[in-house]
Amino acid sequence: MQASLLPHASPKKRLSKSSRIDKYFLAFVSWPSMIIMLAVTAIPFLITIGLSFTNYDLILEHWNFIGLKNFRELIKDPQLPKILWNTAYLVIGSTVLTTTFGLGLAVLMNSAVRGTHLVRTMYMLPIMTAPIVVAFTWRAMFNNDAGWVNWILGLLHLPKPLWLGDPLLAMPAVLISDMWTGVAFQAILLLAGLMSVPTDLKQAATTDGATSLQVFWHVTLPHIRPVLFVAILLRLIEAFRKFEGIQILTTGGPGIASTPLNLAIYDTGLYYDRVGYAASMGVLLIAIIAISVAILFRFSPKQDVGR
Repeated sequence: MQASLLPHASPKKRLSKSSRIDKYFLAFVSWPSMIIMLAVTAIPFLITIGLSFTNYDLILEHWNFIGLKNFRELIKDPQLPKILWNTAYLVIGSTVLTTTFGLGLAVLMNSAVRGTHLVRTMYMLPIMTAPIVVAFTWRAMFNNDAGWVNWILGLLHLPKPLWLGDPLLAMPAVLISDMWTGVAFQAILLLAGLMSVPTDLKQAATTDGATSLQVFWHVTLPHIRPVLFVAILLRLIEAFRKFEGIQILTTGGPGIASTPLNLAIYDTGLYYDRVGYAASMGVLLIAIIAISVAILFRFSPKQDVGR
């Protein structure tokens, strides 16, 4: 009887105390990573915004605050519409094509066809190859005289175009080279999603008389929507970051025929030394990326609250 009169902490209080300890511990161990994240993202972003309101130049000794002058000049720049078009062409084209072909390749690698293990191994190679090596390889393949692409077209008695020197073909050439690694990356991600689809669901749909296409559309595709969303999101961001391939393949030319916004920022800041104006272009690029990601998240798959 006396033992029952001793005070005991209720399970609710013990749980509350444990939760507070976990909360403080997580806050303690996470602050170093938060500082690093602020150092490499937030601080450079704030500096970029600050420089966009100045006439900072790598040549001039003195620079001043000029307000919105850089942004007004940027809006009136006659090259801006073409640069924005190149950016949209690259981002949308790369995201749509690599995801579509990557999904098809993932379905092939997930099937029971002989040789799929060899295909999986082969498509891991582009992902492991450095982007600069990929760019130099495709530059050699698009060579007018000794490139494999025009050599194959010559065997087929087809015209051999000037791939990297034609304003109409420069961006498609960049997009083709980007697909070599992009399709493989999307295929690996989507293959993981396809392998997680329960087999009994597909077997039940087949037993009910559904065709292979109907099973894929009504069973497989809804199940891999979260993975598909992540794959599209990562590819969208990667397309905005594409730089090495364009710099090595075309250097943005001929003219600005294959110059996206990030390459224009690089040229403006380092070649023409106009860091302040390049910073205003960087702010525009960040705004475009933020809007694009926000729009994409509007179509993100929603989870059931009751689960």
